[in-house]
Parts: sequence; C-alpha cells; structure tokens
Amino acid sequence: MNNIKENKMKRILSIAMLLSVLLLSSCLKSDDLIGPDAKNSVGAIIEFDNPDYIASGSLTASVKLARYQLTLPKGAASPLKIRVNYSGTGKSAPSDVTVGLGVDAAALTLHNTQASKNYNLIPATWYTLPSTVVIPAGQAGVDFIIPINTNNYVTGQTYALPLKITSASQGTISGNFGAIIVAVAAQ
Repeated sequence: MNNIKENKMKRILSIAMLLSVLLLSSCLKSDDLIGPDAKNSVGAIIEFDNPDYIASGSLTASVKLARYQLTLPKGAASPLKIRVNYSGTGKSAPSDVTVGLGVDAAALTLHNTQASKNYNLIPATWYTLPSTVVIPAGQAGVDFIIPINTNNYVTGQTYALPLKITSASQGTISGNFGAIIVAVAAQ
C-alpha cells in the first residue's frame, strides 16, 4: 500500500515539475515591450543629431526643444554643420529617405519666453538652408552644411536658427529632436 502511495506521489511530483518547466519556459519567449521590435514601436525615427554639447540649463528648461550654442568664426560664409539621423531601429535606412527642413520662428519666440533668453532670429538673407536632404539607403544619417554670413553680426548679440524637420518620406519625426534651436555667436 505504501508503494502505491509512493508511486502516486512520484507521478504527481513529476507532472508538477513538468508543468512548471513548461510554464516557466514560455516566459522566455515573450514579446519585446520596448525597442524597435516591440509591438507598439513606431519604427524609424527621423531626428537632428547633436551638433554640439547641449547648452547648460537645457535639461531643466520647460521648452521641449534641444538647445545648442556654437561659436563660428567671423567671415563671409562660416559653415554650420548639422546632421539628420535615421534611428530607432538599430539598422540603416532601407531606402533613400527625403527629409524636409524649415525654420520655425515661433519656436524661437516660445523658447526665448520660457527659457528667459533673448536670441535674435538670424535673418534669412544671412544663411542658405536646403529645403530637403536625403539620407541615402544603407546610411544611418546625412550631414548638411548651412553657410552663415557672420559679417553682419552685431557685437553683444546672440543669434539663433530654430531648425525643424517638416516632413520625412519614411519614419516618424522625433518629438524630442525633430526641432532644435542652434544659438550662434561670432568670434
């Protein structure tokens, strides 16, 4: 009689262990909750790269635009180098991505108010901004140059260029780095 009870207990214990292994192994095959392969992922993100260090105070400012401050040499056409990235997937662009660019003067006004700054919008005649750039297939980003004429700068003034990604042929425009304010001072 004890043998029958022992065999029954061994079977119950074996079944319980088998069920535990099966149930716990299914936890290892769960879907990603975050990242490019997650169910609710937006996929590729189109965003500005950091052209320089984020200016001090940027992390505590209530305005949701990254701020950068650069110093360009005084001259006829000082190059401001900016990069647009295809990110968020861990892969390069599968095909050419056309990215629309623009200037958002209202963002600069909001930024000046919320961050207690007095940046002057660089007059459009002082720079040349391409209307689009193309991130080539197989690349993670593209650099582009904005020539800025710093000869007209007024001493003691800080100028800024509020850049905005206006469109993208693929991906989602970043909510954090889809617009940036680049403050530019002349040496």
